[in-house]
Amino acid sequence: MSVFTELKRRNVIRAAVLYIGAVWALAQGIAQLGPFFGMPDWGVRWFVIAAAIGFPFWIAFAWVYEWTPKGLKRESEIAVDAAIARAAGRRMDRAIIAVLAVAVVLLLTNAFVSRKSTGSQKNVPTPTTGTSTAIPAKSIAVLPFVNMSGDAKEDYFSDGITEEILNALAQVPDLKVAGRTSAFAFKGKAEDLRKIGEALDVATVLEGSVQKSGDAVRITAQLIDARSGYHLWSDKYDRKLDNVFAVEDEISKAIADTMRVQLSGGGKVTLVAQEGIDPQAHDFYLRGLAEYAQRGPSLLDAVASFQKALAIAPDYADAWAALAEANAQLPNYGLGEVSTAMSAAEASALQALKINPSNAAAYVALGVVYLNRGQWAQADEALRQAMRLAPGDAEAIHQHAYFLLVSGNPELALNELDRAIAIDPLSPVMNAGRGEILFYLHRYEAAWAQVQASIAHYPDFALAYFFAIPVAGVTGHAAELRAYARREAELGGENPDVAAQIALGVADPTQRAHALRVLAGQPDSPVFDPYARINWYCLLGEPAKAIDVLDSAMRAGRNPAFSAEAAGSPLFDPVRNDPRFKAALKTMGLPYVPTSKTGRD
Repeated sequence: MSVFTELKRRNVIRAAVLYIGAVWALAQGIAQLGPFFGMPDWGVRWFVIAAAIGFPFWIAFAWVYEWTPKGLKRESEIAVDAAIARAAGRRMDRAIIAVLAVAVVLLLTNAFVSRKSTGSQKNVPTPTTGTSTAIPAKSIAVLPFVNMSGDAKEDYFSDGITEEILNALAQVPDLKVAGRTSAFAFKGKAEDLRKIGEALDVATVLEGSVQKSGDAVRITAQLIDARSGYHLWSDKYDRKLDNVFAVEDEISKAIADTMRVQLSGGGKVTLVAQEGIDPQAHDFYLRGLAEYAQRGPSLLDAVASFQKALAIAPDYADAWAALAEANAQLPNYGLGEVSTAMSAAEASALQALKINPSNAAAYVALGVVYLNRGQWAQADEALRQAMRLAPGDAEAIHQHAYFLLVSGNPELALNELDRAIAIDPLSPVMNAGRGEILFYLHRYEAAWAQVQASIAHYPDFALAYFFAIPVAGVTGHAAELRAYARREAELGGENPDVAAQIALGVADPTQRAHALRVLAGQPDSPVFDPYARINWYCLLGEPAKAIDVLDSAMRAGRNPAFSAEAAGSPLFDPVRNDPRFKAALKTMGLPYVPTSKTGRD
């Protein structure tokens, strides 16, 4: 009798197929369910290795033993009986079919989830700018951690933990960290990680969960290769709320170590400040971060939350810095007077730096304050210091790009903004702002393509229309100009028909006088503030009236940054030699030459 015939008779071949099928099914089950139970990323790998080691022993067992109607018996104790062999074979065939059915179900489930994730990707916004380049190996997106507390009202806590880890990693030199706006665009979406990696131009993704119960918190985190889907690192932390900072620091350092990124200052550096912050103060701070991210009227809630945090913990540097940033944003949403808001923001930022001189967010806020006061040199230095402390902070880079634009350096501004967009590619304000910069560089066709793309991706973002209106007017896109004017008015709560009448006067000279009368009759509002009026007067062929509006805005103490921004527009090209316009530039200290030829260190 041949060896193969004997293997068949003893059902060894069936036993081998059964073993392989069972290992396959179990490996798929562990891979799919393991992350939900905090299993380390090496779990599946060692299971397969152990199974491979056990395979020869299983084959030996199958050679020696046989299943019979009376149970498991040694093969030598069983009489050679074809009926017994067939019965044992049928039992093993049924077991093989059952195991393979389970494996196929798991495989199809995984494939269905992947297809669903990929298919839903069409609802995810994509970058409006940028060129295709190789994804840097040392790059990461920190996706919003899942709130596992069972209460949607606790989302602010898991979001805040995510943001603090993201901010910590942004301090690591040579590590690209996707910006908050882009990372949070994927909140609550079961997207394919490869698509996320491509959209955000990152090689790895950090995801996790937060479960808070009383004064205890469980945080799980896992670092995944976005290209292959392999788990690079994972861990689970069960701590008290007053120890959350240490967990965030451990996670950040573990990621830096896994990605082999050198921390500035060596391995002893602390990425997350671990001063003894009261858990209640930290909770108010995290609430404030969520409210700040919503902008609009929620900024007032953010200010209140940060103030509550500071009432409990007066030495909370991050809360002082966040309060400074919130105050600095209030005038942009009509929620405060510029000088009052900037004074409050400056005081808070300086207090944050008194407590922690290395607080990058405080320098960003201070830069915004100086920018809104027209103190160009101070703004330049504060924002460059923020970028030194947090080289991967997209907001610091974006604010520096805006500073370069309003201070009369659009070419440098474009280079800087492109650097910010590379970090935060899904940011509406950055992508829309790129169209404005291209317009200021007289690159009209590129500007037109940019503003169109921005509006297509962010149709409810009012600032995109504000930037698009002058581009449409100069490039002769009359239909789009009227449509953009109407939409901006709708978003601003104004009468869209009024805006359309003004826009009609740009393309039709016979309607120009009527358009000018309509414009002059509009009360001051976000849609018809001085800077919008400047654009419209220039487009309607009345740049001298635009200078009048600019002068009035400057005398009234309106935002100096906005006035400088308006003065840099190509719409003022016909009157750049006008003595009044030159006087306005001189009063604003424009153009300003940055201390660095590149605009940054």
